[in-house]
Amino acid sequence: IIQFYYYPKNTFPPGIMSITRKNSMKMVSGFINNIGAGDSKFFDEEANPDKIKKLLDNASINKQSGINERLRALKWLLAQTTSGKDVSQFFPDVVKNVIVKDVEVKKFVYMYLSYYADQDDTTRELALLSINSFQRDMSSPNMLLRSLALRVMCSIRIRDIIQLQMLAVSTCARDSSPYVRKTAAYALPKLYRLDPEQKPQLVEILSKLIGDKSILVFGSALASFNEICPNQLGM
Repeated sequence: IIQFYYYPKNTFPPGIMSITRKNSMKMVSGFINNIGAGDSKFFDEEANPDKIKKLLDNASINKQSGINERLRALKWLLAQTTSGKDVSQFFPDVVKNVIVKDVEVKKFVYMYLSYYADQDDTTRELALLSINSFQRDMSSPNMLLRSLALRVMCSIRIRDIIQLQMLAVSTCARDSSPYVRKTAAYALPKLYRLDPEQKPQLVEILSKLIGDKSILVFGSALASFNEICPNQLGM
């Protein structure tokens, strides 16, 4: 029997959980910017929970019919999320779709997971069961999927997997895409708050990101520096 020890929420500095949720919401809100002309209906459409679960559980997992149904359900869920509604009840149905090969489906799955992966102990355990899929997607040729997979993986506050998270961040900090490296920089404070004993290794990763030629990466690295080691001015 494997027992997981969760990092108590009340040990976080005040406001940390709300800040993390706000950052996730910013990414989920990007859904609105990419929404198609015929997709606005998802913000007003009423949906039966059983219907949404059925769409997400379509047997044709990689056929176009199954993909279309999953996209319909995921767009509805993201629309409800950006409208301020709690749709975390669908987490078990969404997380299992991380194995779908379609890039568009994966993108929406990760957007949803990034918001709800740290909702409670149940969602953390369910996300943990898909950690192998997250690791595989961090090797995807699609930089957005690599970034989203890292973001979700580092949102799981379970100390037992801190070494896997550290390895993932270290790898993504050397990614060819500045967008992925930026996500790696953004993830460092999360891991520091989860396990402060990782500070030496985090500082080592951070020192490389601080020297990144990309302004995109440098900005996120600087923000992480201010939280993790603001007094190490000689970095």
